[in-house]
Amino acid sequence: MMDIDETIEHFVKKCRKIVKENTSPLNYDLEIGGGRRYTKIIMDTGNQKSVWCFIDRKTGDILKPANWNRPAKHPRGNLYDAYGGMLNIHWTGPAYMGKGLKDWT
Repeated sequence: MMDIDETIEHFVKKCRKIVKENTSPLNYDLEIGGGRRYTKIIMDTGNQKSVWCFIDRKTGDILKPANWNRPAKHPRGNLYDAYGGMLNIHWTGPAYMGKGLKDWT
């Protein structure tokens, strides 16, 4: 089993592919930020950066951002679920449960 940092890197790699496919002429990209409790995933649009999601390092929960420093309540998925956290992921970030990849496949 991968450690949390490897799991996050694998998740971000899959998310980065979705972002790049949907923003190809704009070259948006995702970066991994540090943190003790939460890892911050940041979207870089070239001229600004915003928090794309937070990942709880203890549980693997994927959370929408409330602001730059804090996640919103209620997980949108989990890195260790059957979908590897990808069920509710859009290029804009994690969606409400049940409104992601499943609806498009």
